[in-house]
Amino acid sequence: MKFKVLGSGAGIPSRTRNTQSFVLDVVEEINQYFLIDASEALQHRILDTTIRPSKIKHIFITHLHGDHIFGLPGFLSSRAHQGGEGIPLVVHGPKGLEEWVEATFRTSSSHLNYPIQFNEVGHGDAFDVEGFTVTVRLLDHAIDSFLYVFEEPDKPGALKSEKLRDIGIRPGPVYKEIKSSDTFEHEGIIYETADFLNAPSDGRKIAVHGDTRVIRDKEYLALLDGADLIVHEATYLHGEQEKAHLYFHSEIDDVLMNLSQISYCQLLFSHISNRYDAEMVQQVEGQLAENIRIAHDFLEITIPRDSR
Repeated sequence: MKFKVLGSGAGIPSRTRNTQSFVLDVVEEINQYFLIDASEALQHRILDTTIRPSKIKHIFITHLHGDHIFGLPGFLSSRAHQGGEGIPLVVHGPKGLEEWVEATFRTSSSHLNYPIQFNEVGHGDAFDVEGFTVTVRLLDHAIDSFLYVFEEPDKPGALKSEKLRDIGIRPGPVYKEIKSSDTFEHEGIIYETADFLNAPSDGRKIAVHGDTRVIRDKEYLALLDGADLIVHEATYLHGEQEKAHLYFHSEIDDVLMNLSQISYCQLLFSHISNRYDAEMVQQVEGQLAENIRIAHDFLEITIPRDSR
């Protein structure tokens, strides 16, 4: 599993940062990509990667500010001609998203050659997406903005083949049958399958924020606790907590202080204001712990199993 940054900037693009778009690469797990937000020039960014639009079957929009959605109509249109014909797509997002996309397509006389479905999300929603549980939390922004928490199912432990050999069962198709059952019989003896399995691997948890002020609510922090990766905005990198709060955004030290109450494996800051040049960003990042990074366009983070 990998997390890929296609755009890491806030508000408007700069020479070095496009505005916010992410891809959760779960190709090894389910042969798909999850697209999170769709900023302007999204399809151009995808051309600089190995991402296949036809393998994007779910899009998650955090909120309806333009720097997070202006690339969506173009991507949807291009996907129709990039192997996506006939392959359904679901767009998850706030109320008003479907109306905006339909109006854009209607006025531009655009048509798709694949079915598209819109799933309007709200605070507290939890639903299944290709075996992943997706939980939605309302954030604190000028308009409705959401956090998406993606939780992978636990992976069953591997069979202890040596232990099976010890009772006289050699490798073969029977191993698959044993693993899929609660008990199995051999030479008149009933065995518990659990006794022949290694411990399961915990499913990974990835939490991706839309724009937000810092939230100090205990329920919110509990939702993030134990995450393998948290992606949080840091529009402000150098003080200015009051200004960040005034404009419904976050300041990096304030976020770090808040998240110090929970455990997580990796933390990625994104949605960086274009007021900060590369030298300033590098200086700030140099003061962070090894598991905390500031995003740049085309950054790729590996999320290993059992990283907690």
